[in-house]
Amino acid sequence: MKSPADMPESTRLDPIWRRDPKLVRVYDALGAPRVDVRTVGGCVRDAIMGRDTADSEIDIGTPETPDEVAKRLQDAGLRAIPTGIDHGTITALVDGRTFEITSLRRDTACDGRHAAVAFTTDWREDAGRRDFTFNAMSMTPDGLLHDYHGGVTDARTGRVRFVGEPADRIQEDYLRILRLFRFAALYGRAPIDAATLAAAGAHKEGLARLSAERVQTEMAKLLGAPDPNGAIKQMRESGVLAAILPLRDDVQALRNLIDAERGIELEDRSWLRRLAVLIPAAAAGDVADRLKLSNADKGALAALVGSPTVTPRTPSVDIDAALYGHGTILMRERALLAWAAQPSLGTPLSQSAWLALIARIGLWTHRPLPLGGEDVLKAGVVPGPEVGRMLKGLTEWWILGGFAASRAEALAELARRAALNGVRP
Repeated sequence: MKSPADMPESTRLDPIWRRDPKLVRVYDALGAPRVDVRTVGGCVRDAIMGRDTADSEIDIGTPETPDEVAKRLQDAGLRAIPTGIDHGTITALVDGRTFEITSLRRDTACDGRHAAVAFTTDWREDAGRRDFTFNAMSMTPDGLLHDYHGGVTDARTGRVRFVGEPADRIQEDYLRILRLFRFAALYGRAPIDAATLAAAGAHKEGLARLSAERVQTEMAKLLGAPDPNGAIKQMRESGVLAAILPLRDDVQALRNLIDAERGIELEDRSWLRRLAVLIPAAAAGDVADRLKLSNADKGALAALVGSPTVTPRTPSVDIDAALYGHGTILMRERALLAWAAQPSLGTPLSQSAWLALIARIGLWTHRPLPLGGEDVLKAGVVPGPEVGRMLKGLTEWWILGGFAASRAEALAELARRAALNGVRP
């Protein structure tokens, strides 16, 4: 007998990818419809939410064992790759496209991160071990939808809800705490309910058992969502965020940053930029180490929280100096972060003032000093540190002059400075 949460038998889906000839070949190889093979997880969820695409990642479930799956694929002339054989997953390769095929499972033991599994033929039992209701749905090759836990309603209303008791699901795998907030950021339209939030907070110490790489991956996906502010706010309120990151006191900064990004119609949702606005600048190195950032990302984070920064109150010549020394891209990023943190600057500046600053940065073009080290040596300056000091002074002169001097004028200024330093022409 179906539970009330089951979808009516007449409910069917027709996602874009359902008739993909490569998927049909896999279905045929796996014995469908005689074998109850179904698509599962994210591709079904996205189809419910209208987010499916022709190249959606498609996962398949089957009541047969991995050995049976591998034999069926090979007999059909398809390549079978044992990518996760210990947990029942075989990857089928069909003309360059991959499909993960996992045997139905039930957990026999969990240690808070990894589960020991046994195979089953019961689709309902397999659905019961999944994390969220909208990830526990499955669909037959002809589009018939099976929903044992109310996932359709949750997907359509943007509610992120665990299958069963939140504390049980979390203690099976503490990564689910971060996945909770990541899915809330990507798919949630309603706040996480109080009981689920309390369970996440109560078990936040379990996050220490996760690898830094896993935490980094989840935070990158979460902060890269179109608007992660609501999820981050609930992470902060539950104590989960402080369990993985040192935090600034400014709880409004991320909201301000996202508004600023929208204000300039910035399509790049850099997770590092959003991370930078959450943490104290002095903690950037520690955070980079905690998350095991690559050297490139570590350098990028350090640059974001570095100085100088600019605001609409910054003198024009100092803006030019900052742009000359650090470029438009980095200075735009620092301006956005300053915009997000503007309550700490005193009287808030108007949006139009910030937009004008960002526009000024975007229109700025680099004009190099029209002379170099060889010119300084030809002017008689002795090789060594004095050459660098002379170039630094000339660069400051060049910036103060609005980058307008010709090469002849720059050479004349060089000769004047060299003479002041006792250098004979």
